[in-house]
Amino acid sequence: MSARPVVKSSMMEPGMQDAAIEVALEAIRSNNTEQEIAASIRKSFEQMYPSVWHCFVGRNFGTYVTHESSKFIYFYVGQVGVCLFATA
Repeated sequence: MSARPVVKSSMMEPGMQDAAIEVALEAIRSNNTEQEIAASIRKSFEQMYPSVWHCFVGRNFGTYVTHESSKFIYFYVGQVGVCLFATA
């Protein structure tokens, strides 16, 4: 996918934010369904940054979540929205 990521909201350190975007781009390239993309992002982030991570992926969703400090990002890649966050 050649779409440029657009961050709508982030409470992550820049390095973690960059990692989230890179992981998501790879997941979008390598998977077919939104569920597979979300599972891939979550699994990668749990390995990179041990915590309890959650991921929503889709073209149309709303969410309001409680998350750990500095562990939340919401961005788009083309028309695909990604919300990734950690809870304690």
